Amino acid sequence: MANIPFRNKLVLCLSLIIFSSCKHEKVYQTSLFDIKINLNELPNGKKPIFSQRHLKSKKQKWVGGLFGSNQFMEWNEVLYNGTVIRINPQVPPPNDSEFSAYASQERSQYDFYDVTYINPSKTSFIARISGPDNIGNRFYVFNARKSGLEVYSIDRPTIIEGDRKWENRDMLKIGTNLLMVDNDYVFNQKTGKAYEITRPGKDRVRGEFTALSPDGQTIAFTTSQLLYQCHYPSGEVYIEPIDDQQLSKIVNNKTKEWPYNYFSWITVNGKMFLYPLVSMFP
Repeated sequence: MANIPFRNKLVLCLSLIIFSSCKHEKVYQTSLFDIKINLNELPNGKKPIFSQRHLKSKKQKWVGGLFGSNQFMEWNEVLYNGTVIRINPQVPPPNDSEFSAYASQERSQYDFYDVTYINPSKTSFIARISGPDNIGNRFYVFNARKSGLEVYSIDRPTIIEGDRKWENRDMLKIGTNLLMVDNDYVFNQKTGKAYEITRPGKDRVRGEFTALSPDGQTIAFTTSQLLYQCHYPSGEVYIEPIDDQQLSKIVNNKTKEWPYNYFSWITVNGKMFLYPLVSMFP
């Protein structure tokens, strides 16, 4: 390097630093999830190789090159075909999310939790990833395709008023093959299909999961004033008001079977919803 000008030396050294810090990892740009995305595509007719590992460090090391950050003291990585997956979680907000709290800039994230496959061939999975303090945890879909690995944010835009209790929900297993994320999406692990839960407005359903219909197609939530039900394959919603007296009984008797003390599943036009029992009314 003796005959190389100093400026070129500096550029070359910086390039080597960036390359050496990133050669075993890849940063994927996220985009917003769409339920029409094929989650069952086999890349090149072969199953992708995903692997997980738990790592610890005695001190925080700088990772990610010049634009990196201090790594966690303890974290979980996922590798795709031997390369560490990192994501850039910044996504362009949709047209209807002018008031939603999308961060203007975020560094690459890689601390994976709750890694769960969402199709039989295990080419797609959901993971919860630790984000910045002002954002918290988010869920992402990772989908191996012929074109490569695609990463999607399933954080649908929302407008939260008052307390922030309902801003970030969780991932629940609500049936043998069903996962519900953030009260917004349903993923069928047997078929690899995804569905949106119809919202009552611009916010996600502010309520607790209550019951799943016997056919597994209607989800019931308990909110402060009503029983909110969504037949997610069609998006049809049925709402049953709950008066104060009923609500007090429910709060004091919130067992797994409580809905059936007050409601019964009725099939109407091929869709199942909970309707009040006649005995509820004097």
